[in-house]
Amino acid sequence: MEILIIIIIVVSFVIYKIWRNVVVTKRNKESIQSVTSLSRGTASERHLILTLLKSGIHPQAIFHDLYIARNDGKFSQVDLVVATRVGIIVFEVKDFGGWIYGKGNQTKWTQVLAYGNVKYRFYNPIIQNNTHIKQLRQKLKENVPFYSVIVFYGDSELRDISFI
Repeated sequence: MEILIIIIIVVSFVIYKIWRNVVVTKRNKESIQSVTSLSRGTASERHLILTLLKSGIHPQAIFHDLYIARNDGKFSQVDLVVATRVGIIVFEVKDFGGWIYGKGNQTKWTQVLAYGNVKYRFYNPIIQNNTHIKQLRQKLKENVPFYSVIVFYGDSELRDISFI
């Protein structure tokens, strides 16, 4: 009889945890949808949106996956912009694993995987975000402070990032 009671308690606990996870997941999806579609951007960008919302940022102050027309007729894609009382925060989100190497003035940075056996080059996110800020400033045409924030998600380690 005691084993049956223990099994019932364990099963009840598991059912409660599953139910709670479903409720939290549904609530999180609804929160994200107050800003953007669940099909836009990356999972990391949506996680950052959820983090901002949970920290008290109003959904109408968050702009996700913006496309800005450039002077050459092309578009720049901006991951996330948050309008605050102190200025505009422009986020560039990178979802990388491995070791990350780069200097502030280098055009390309390096992602190293498999203990140095695999290397990928990617555009310097600092330069990338500075370009986004420049384009947003041109569109806004007001003297508002801009702040650049680079967010690395994933299992990455910034190994030698310098001259920023």
